[in-house]
Order: sequence, then structure tokens, then C-alpha cells
Amino acid sequence: MQGTPGPAAARARTEPPRSNAPTWTALALPPLACALWLAWAAYRVGNAEADTGLAYDTVLQGIVGAAVAAVVALAVLLWAGRRGHAGHALLALIAGTALSPLLLWFGLGAVLSSRRHDFERRQQQVQALSATIRGGDAARIRAAIDALPDNPGPARTLCMLQGRESYRLVKWLWVDEHGYGPNLPSDELLAAAAAVVGGPASAQDKQASLRVVLRALADRNEPQRLGEWVALWRRTLPQPAPQPLPLSAPAEEYGDCTLGDPAERVLREWGDDGVRAWLDAGLGFEPGRGQAIVALRAVRSTDTLRALLAADPRFAELLRSDRDAGEDALSAQADSLSAALDASSQPSQQAELVEALRAAGARPREIGPVTSCELFDNSEQRRAQPHDPPARQAAARRIRAVLCPGAADAPTPKPRKPAAA
Repeated sequence: MQGTPGPAAARARTEPPRSNAPTWTALALPPLACALWLAWAAYRVGNAEADTGLAYDTVLQGIVGAAVAAVVALAVLLWAGRRGHAGHALLALIAGTALSPLLLWFGLGAVLSSRRHDFERRQQQVQALSATIRGGDAARIRAAIDALPDNPGPARTLCMLQGRESYRLVKWLWVDEHGYGPNLPSDELLAAAAAVVGGPASAQDKQASLRVVLRALADRNEPQRLGEWVALWRRTLPQPAPQPLPLSAPAEEYGDCTLGDPAERVLREWGDDGVRAWLDAGLGFEPGRGQAIVALRAVRSTDTLRALLAADPRFAELLRSDRDAGEDALSAQADSLSAALDASSQPSQQAELVEALRAAGARPREIGPVTSCELFDNSEQRRAQPHDPPARQAAARRIRAVLCPGAADAPTPKPRKPAAA
């Protein structure tokens, strides 16, 4: 006869089996934490233009999330211990942690692939814009500019279209990849600018766009296009526009396409041709000596100097009344006179320009750190041509008579002889 079951056996038959939920929770916890962080990362930095600071913050948040997940995992292990499944839960946690790197690898790959796709889409839209510009339809050009991702605006767009940086792909923390726009010829840039000027953009945006295009014209040494550019600029001004038209430095900068003082950049890049183009386009100069000094330094012919003096009486007054301005204008000539004399078939023209500056009021300084006389003498001495044509010798004497009045009767410095081989 079998004995009667004891109390413990009776309770075992009546109590339900203990749940193994802690084990499954421990298995799912690491992959779930990774999945949540990946979803957050895709939301915050899923597009190409997300900056490095945002990506860095997202990684830090992932580290904080991992610390929180570790605390939760410890709680799950304690829970599993009370249920009698501590060993199973620990093994499950190790297995889930082992699966997490694979999930992170493929998940991060998906996020990066999305960013790459977004970056390439942006680049394709910039490239497609160039075809629209070549079509010549102003309304379509404006619509294509407005449709660009992140609405960069016409000024930045025209900067992209000079072959400069367009969109940026940030690969998580510190690795960037920049895209570049198509390098459109100047006639197409001007066509795009004309479309912007003819549209509903604000006067500030129109002028910003034109400044970007002027930067391109200056860099490409195209003074012949300045008249066309000025015609567009006049359309952005209240009518009737002032005569001559002043063109001052912008209040804002535009990154890669910053123009700065337009007269300084244009005249520095174009030199004498720039001064003539500037005057022919009906542009004037800002009050003060800044732009005037730049213009005087750029002059390389007597005809251009005469045109400059005739266009604005302030230039003659500046040369007469400002000793430093006159010396600066003469020094700008002296710095390159030797090379100009060597290259010219009519060296007397260089002498005529220096004499015309002196006749207009420019006076050379005889004492100072480096005078125009010393600049000219030093460049003459560095030359390795011991035998000069008579015309060059005569021109050099005339130049030295102006630049070195205190030593006008002294013999002209002889160029250095080339060293023996």
C-alpha cells in the first residue's frame, strides 16, 4: 500500500511552473537597447548634412544608454535569481550581448547607406540645375534653385555652381566628405544671376547672388563681363540709380565665395584692365582713401591714369595732399618696373606713367623703411642682364630721376653680373 503524498509534493502539484521570463528578457535586452539607439541615431543623423557635433552627441548618448542597459541587466539577473533561473539568464544575457555587435554592424551600415544616398541625391540635384540653367528659362532656373535640399538660397547656390563646395557628408564623428558643384562658365553664371534678379527674391538676396558671381569674374580675369554684371546690379537698386554707381563691401560674408571689398578684389586681380572696366561700367569709388589707393596702385598706363583723374577729382586731390598716398602709388609702380621695362617693346611708356604720376602730385618719399627709389634700385641690381638697349637705359634714367630726386645726378646702379659657372 502506497503512502500518502507529503505536503511538499502536494504543493508542487498545485503550484504553476515558475515563468522563465527573466531569461528571455536577458536575451532580448542587449539587442533591444541597440535597436532603440540605432532608431534614435537614424532619426537624428540620418541625413547627409547632420553635423559632427550632432553625431558626437548621439554617440555619447549611446554610451549613456549602454550604461543604463547594464543597470537594467543587473536587475534582470537579480529577478532571475529569485526565480531560480540565474544561470539561464546569465547565459541568455551573454548570448544577447554577443548578437549585439552584429546588429550594430548592419544597423550602422543601413544608417550610413541612407546618409550616402541622401548625399548623392543632393549632388544630383545640383548637377541637374546646371542643365536647367543651360536651358535659359528663368522661371525654371528659379524653381530649380528653390527645390534644392535645405533651401541654400541663391547666393550659396551660385557659389556651388563655381565648382566650389556644395553638400557635405559627415561620416559619424570626425570624417567629412565634401561634394562640389559643376564649374559653370561665366555666361551661365550670369544667366542664373539674371534669373534670380528677375524673380521675387529680396534685394539683399539678389545682391548677395551678384557678389558671388563678381567673385567668379574676378578670379577668372574677365573684365570684359563687368558691364553685363553692373547692368544686373543696377536692377537691384531703387531707380533712378546714382551716377556714378558706388559699390561698397558687403555686410555679410558668404564662405567660399566671399567677395570682400569689390574694388580691392577686382582691381587687384585685373590691374589696369580692371580700372578701365570699372570706369567704363559707370562705377565710382567709395569716399575715403581705401578704394582710391587700390585704384592708383592698379594703374599701369598713362591713358588709364588720365581716365581715372578725369573720372573723379578726388584722385588728383589725394595725390597732391596725401604724401603717403603718392608714395604708395609710386611704390606700386617701382615694385614691378624692372620687369615691365624688360618685357616692353616701348620702355618709354613706363617712364611716362611715372612722370605722369609725379605731374599729378605724387611725391616720392626720400626717407622711410623702403622708399620707391630703393625698390626700383634693388630690382635693377637683381637683374642679370649686363647689356641693355639704349631705349631701356633712357627709360630707367627718367624713372630714377622721378623716384630718386635727391640722387638724380648719381649714376644708375649697374645690374649684377651673373656668377661664373
